[in-house]
Formats: sequence, C-alpha cells, structure tokens
Amino acid sequence: MNGADLDLPLASRAELDLQRRLARCRRHYVGNALQARLDIAQAAPDVDLELSLAWDGLPLRFLCQAPALARWLAPNLQEAAFASLPAALQLALLEREGNVFPGLVWYGLSPAQPRAAMGLRLSLERDDQRLALWLDGDPATLLARLPPRPSAQRLAIPLRLSLQWPGLPLEAGELRTLEPGDLLLLPAGHRPDAALLGVLEGRPWARCQLHSTQLELLDMHDTPSLADSEDLHELDQLPIPVSFEVGRRTLDLHTLSTLQPGSLLDLDCALDGEVRILANRRCLGIGELVRLQDRLGVRVTRLFGYDEA
Repeated sequence: MNGADLDLPLASRAELDLQRRLARCRRHYVGNALQARLDIAQAAPDVDLELSLAWDGLPLRFLCQAPALARWLAPNLQEAAFASLPAALQLALLEREGNVFPGLVWYGLSPAQPRAAMGLRLSLERDDQRLALWLDGDPATLLARLPPRPSAQRLAIPLRLSLQWPGLPLEAGELRTLEPGDLLLLPAGHRPDAALLGVLEGRPWARCQLHSTQLELLDMHDTPSLADSEDLHELDQLPIPVSFEVGRRTLDLHTLSTLQPGSLLDLDCALDGEVRILANRRCLGIGELVRLQDRLGVRVTRLFGYDEA
C-alpha cells in the first residue's frame, strides 16, 4: 500500500507551531467556581458571533455560538432573550461575567462567519455549564503574555543520569582481548574525588561533584569540537572511547528543569568501588577501583556477552 493512498487526517504547519507555543504556557485556570482551559481545536461549524474585547490592553476577537453564549448568561437574563437586549445591556452583562478575569474590557458583538482552520480554543466551565470560544487571529502575542506552564501540568518522564569519569581511549583490538582480571589505568593524575561527568540519556550534560550521598551540579557541559581523526590501516586500530560509570540516578523532567549550577541531588546510597565499563554507550562489564602506585585503575571483574551488554 502506498502512503499516498491512505485516507489520513491532515495537519498544518501552523497547527504544529501553535502546539509548540501552547506547550510552554499554563493551560488550566481555576477560580471563583469557574474553570478555564486552553487547547487547540477546530471551530464549531455553526459559530455565528464575534466578541471584541481587550485583555491588559491587548485587542482580541473570539468566535462563539450565540445560543451557547445565551445559555451561559441565562442566570443573569431573568428569562429574557439575550439577542433581543440592547447592545449596551449586552456589554454590561459580558462585563459582569468578565470580572473574574482582571484587565478584561469588552468592546462589542457582531455577526461572524464560520472558520474552518484549527485554532486556539478557550473552554469555560461552571457547574454544569460550558462555553467554548475560539480565538480569531494570530495567538502569538496572547500566548507570550500567559504564565509559563507549571511543573504539575507536565508529564513526569523519567530520564537516566549516568555519573562517569573521563573517557579512556582504547583501540578496538584491545577491547576484544579484555579478560576478567585485566587492569585498565585511568589518566595520570586522576583522583577519586575528581568531578564526574553527568551523562543524561547518553548525552553529556553537566559536570558534577560528589559529596557522600549528594551530588552538586558544577556547570553545564560544553561539547568540544571533534578533531579530524587519523587514517586507520586496520579495524583493530579504531579508537573507541571507554568510560567508567561510578553511579546512576533516575530523574524526572520536573526536577531536571529546576537544576542549575550549585544545585544538590540526593543519591540513593553512597557510591562504592564498583564501576560499569562503558564503550559506545554499551556496558561491556563490571570492574572494581584499584590503586597502582600514584595512578587509579579499574580491574575487570566480569565481562558481558552480547545479549547481556
């Protein structure tokens, strides 16, 4: 089956851009028995009324269904038909309803034609009443004024943070001949209390300093430019960076978004001498820290097969 033959719903670039902008803004508001929610939706096919207003000096136009607006205002109409009221009285009712939104000024109502495009929708809910309003126009300026999306409205996505010492360049041939009991020397001058590289989901993220069961964020990682590699004459000479993971921690996006240099992270337990030997983001085996004169090293205690790695 050709992809062009599938009957799929269409999405526009404008809808995607709006989704990305809205994702950074607060979308749910609650106050005075009223709930307001922002989302993206296509306007109802029978919208027939345009509301002109301003919020904090920003001119806005919203589309809605006249019967739905009349039902929303019914508690204040005393059984009168909203459409039959003078324009000044209609505005007065809207201003009374809009008191829950500080800085809201109403200008008028006018007939409107249906719009087919996807756009920003404001949904109001009070007891068993609901009212949907669709923004008519570019939402960029409005979204720029909204408060940022709070952490409670974000998905708690777990991310793996690996704590590693600096990499050790080994050739592929050396890796292939590793056996339990072999010793790998860390760079000269490396100390056990040296800063760790925090690798977040496989990507260098920040330099960290370990304090017993707490991790201090020192600074964010800057990826250096890669130098041109030398020509290889044999595949066994292929340089493969090997690193040693001394600890790991799972974070969620809420916690991650609040971290900055100087922040502290609690670890589940103090780190011991066991390390994981990593090459190309794959765990080759387990080792233990050893000291060889004035150098630190890792003694290979276990090597994994392909399936285990």
